[in-house]
Amino acid sequence: MTNSLYNPIKLEKPDISALKKDGYTPADMHLHTCYSDGLTKIPDLLRYAEKKGISLSVTDHNEIGGALKAEKYAEDTLIIPGIELDTKEGPHLLIYFYTSDDLSEFFNDFNREKAELSPALTKNLPVMKCLTLAEQYDCLRVAAHPFGYYGINRGVLKCVDKNMLPGVMDHLDGIEAICGGMIRGLNEKSMEYARNNDIPFTGGSDAHILPDVGNVLTGSYVETVEEFLSGIVNRKNIVIGKSGNFLNKGATAGVIAWSFVPYTLSYLSAHYLANKRRMSDIFSSDK
Repeated sequence: MTNSLYNPIKLEKPDISALKKDGYTPADMHLHTCYSDGLTKIPDLLRYAEKKGISLSVTDHNEIGGALKAEKYAEDTLIIPGIELDTKEGPHLLIYFYTSDDLSEFFNDFNREKAELSPALTKNLPVMKCLTLAEQYDCLRVAAHPFGYYGINRGVLKCVDKNMLPGVMDHLDGIEAICGGMIRGLNEKSMEYARNNDIPFTGGSDAHILPDVGNVLTGSYVETVEEFLSGIVNRKNIVIGKSGNFLNKGATAGVIAWSFVPYTLSYLSAHYLANKRRMSDIFSSDK
């Protein structure tokens, strides 16, 4: 691991003890819990992280309850306040905050904008709206799995290649160079982009189940959240990791698919109520 500074992005299984021996604080900067579409409960996650000796950023989809709970109950584990946003065009955005207060304030702004967009239905905000909302805060805006996935536009750089998001890179602070949920080829494209462009980079497991946590780590010579994020901004960090195994990927796919059931029911219910109110207004106006 002594040559990590010369090769700051490595597609291989992390050796946590070697990273810590070299002075790094290793953190999994992309993972999901039962607060969004994951299975992991916060107490289990904290015990697991403490046993492995890693720090965490809980980045649930459009939700911060898990992130706040993790910070509240963590003892010796560094918790980086974060969230993953779904967007109207498809790409996912990871946003990391220096304080949980800023995360909470941003989340209130985010939900207020969504409510104004569609009071009755849950709709995602456009990519640029999410990024400009975050500009008001001290934070790090990162493109999650930037070239993923095949068949759907879940990555910013994939949409940039299609000329779907002109100017978006001017509003991003970095990209996720390695994502544990991506196949090797897509991670290699992200790594190449990070190496060839003057841009900060992160890495995370994108874990939806506990065994995947820590598969991809971001490391920096720091002890606080502020130092950790500043190290990324100044490109003094490393990223090391690899995709989860096929068995875990299958389990993750099942977890994600099942998590859509309550969301789908809520969405259909919202549609029903919105149409019911609309029809009621129409009939009332005819009287």
